[in-house]
Amino acid sequence: MLSALVHPFLAVALTTCPLQVEVLNAAADRIGAGYITQAEGQAVARRVRDWAAEGRYAEHCDNPAAFAEAATRDLRTLDGHFRLTPPPSSGPSTGPAPASLQAWRDEARAAGGGVREVRVLEGNIGYLRLSAFYPWDLVETRLAAALTLLGDVDGLIIDLRRNGGGDGRTADQLVASLLPEGAAFGWIERREGRLPHAAPPRALPAVRTNTPVAVLIDRRSGSAAEFTAYTLQAAGRAEVIGDRSGGAAHMLGPPQPLPHGYAVNVPDARPVNAVTGKNWEGDGVRPDAPGGDDPLLTARDRLLAKLGRTPQS
Repeated sequence: MLSALVHPFLAVALTTCPLQVEVLNAAADRIGAGYITQAEGQAVARRVRDWAAEGRYAEHCDNPAAFAEAATRDLRTLDGHFRLTPPPSSGPSTGPAPASLQAWRDEARAAGGGVREVRVLEGNIGYLRLSAFYPWDLVETRLAAALTLLGDVDGLIIDLRRNGGGDGRTADQLVASLLPEGAAFGWIERREGRLPHAAPPRALPAVRTNTPVAVLIDRRSGSAAEFTAYTLQAAGRAEVIGDRSGGAAHMLGPPQPLPHGYAVNVPDARPVNAVTGKNWEGDGVRPDAPGGDDPLLTARDRLLAKLGRTPQS
């Protein structure tokens, strides 16, 4: 009687999809060999092999896109930059993989390069909202125009809420416009060692060093957006306001080919800040002040207070 009761559960647990097992085990090999540190890579690889053995995604055996999406979702609980992409012919993937880079660039053109809003608030406080960090070659002129428009403001708010990140070069250039020429951001660490991460030669209009800055973030701010907030906060250049960010500091490596046309992107590097000696992985960027019911108004009033002015309604 007991075996009759247990048998259906065993049948579910032992149901596997051979193709998925092959793809997941190959992904585990790639992760173990390429993740930022060997110990962490091996730990993640063991988890992925366990998923393969238990048939975790067997219900999606005939749906490569759903399988890749589900596996990516689980991988991102371990590191927010993992991505498993299905074969190109299987439908939408989980992010800007090589086959969809052109679509991402097309999206940038339709979204103003991520420069969603530029205006001057009461009290001569500038406001710049960036929805994403799109490729630098598509963003440079738009971002330069925005900062030129805001060149005479007395304070500046950079709104990175709901900004999930994107192109690191674009974020580097924005941060460089706010810090002294040639500032050291820190290092980029990989298994083979670390390389300096310095501000690039400035290509955007510089924001005056006596202009107080506030950066707005929320839980959906990630990756390059977090780098911007964290670096400016650590340098004492900006006050960060809002909610703690997503905590995705690691850097995405190139796609690694897997059997049957799949590919996996493995985080293979991480930034280390020159001031803190750390980054925001897992913990997120912690704001200096909560945003309250109206984070934009909070940021504006705090900047006005820094300027010795009475906040206006």
